Amino acid sequence: MIDFIKIWSYISSEEVSLLKNSVDFMGSYNVSTGESISRNMSGNEVNPFIEARAKGMKIKLYPNGRCEISGSIHKYFNDGKHNFNYFGRKELSHALEELHKHLNINISEFRLSNIEIGVNIIPPVDSDIIINNAFMYKNKVFENKIHSDEGNYKQAGLTEYMVKLYNKRKHYTNQGYKINNETLRFELKYTVMRSINDLGVVFVKDLEKGLESFKKPLLNAWDNILLYDHTLDYYLPEKTRLEYSNPNYWMSLKQTNQRTFKKQFNNLRKLNLTHSKGIYLQTQGAIDNMLDRI
Repeated sequence: MIDFIKIWSYISSEEVSLLKNSVDFMGSYNVSTGESISRNMSGNEVNPFIEARAKGMKIKLYPNGRCEISGSIHKYFNDGKHNFNYFGRKELSHALEELHKHLNINISEFRLSNIEIGVNIIPPVDSDIIINNAFMYKNKVFENKIHSDEGNYKQAGLTEYMVKLYNKRKHYTNQGYKINNETLRFELKYTVMRSINDLGVVFVKDLEKGLESFKKPLLNAWDNILLYDHTLDYYLPEKTRLEYSNPNYWMSLKQTNQRTFKKQFNNLRKLNLTHSKGIYLQTQGAIDNMLDRI
C-alpha cells in the first residue's frame, strides 16, 4: 500500500557516527576552495548536507544532526529495483526493520513529512482505457505527466495531496520485467500531512497500525473521479457520446457553468452505474478488495 515516504528527525552524535559507519556519504564542495557548498546554482543560500543512498532510499545528514530519509519503501523491499508486486502490512514491517538494520539507527520516531498510499490492482479492462477516460478529480483536471522513474501517468493536484493513475505493467515491461497481469496503480501522494496526522499517523511507528485508516481516503478519492465508461458508447446518442467522452467538454463546462457541470457529472455517474458494463464499479471493487487484503 505504501510507496514513497519522506521522514526526518534530529539524531544524536552517537547515532550520526553509527549512520556514517553504515552507509557511504558524499558531499558537495567548491573545487577551488574545498569548502562545502552553501548556495545552490541560483545563488540562493541552502543548508549544507552530506548524502548517501541505500537501495534507492536517499539519506541526507545536516551539520545540526537533522537526518532526512526519502524514497520508495516498496522498492527498498525489492532491493531498490521495482514496486509492481504486492506490498502489505507484513512486507512494510519487514522493509522498515531492514532499513533500521541497514542504517543502524532507530527510525521509528522519525516524523513523516510526505507519503504515498495506494494500491496495485488488476483492472477489469486495459489500464490505459481507464487512465485515458479519467478526466477530472473533484474540480481539478487530470494532467498527463512523464517521470523517469514512474513513466507516463495522470495526476490531479489539490492543496494537500495529489491523485495519480498509471499503468504499472507497461512501465516495467518496457524495462524488461515480465508481468503476467495488467496492473493499474491508483494512489494519493500527500505533501501536507494534516489529514494523515488526523488519522493518528504521525511517526514511522504509526504506519503499520495506520494502514486500515488509509482505506477510507482512497475509496473516497476514487468516488470523486470523473470517469467516462467507454462501454456507454453503444448506449448514448451520438451528440451525448461525443460530449461525455471529450475531456475538453468537461473542462469547458466546469469553467462556464458550475450548475450544469454538476448536473451532467451526476448524470454520467448514474449512466456508469446503470447502462454500462460496470467498469467504474468493477475498478472500485478491485480497489476495495485489495485494501481488505492489507
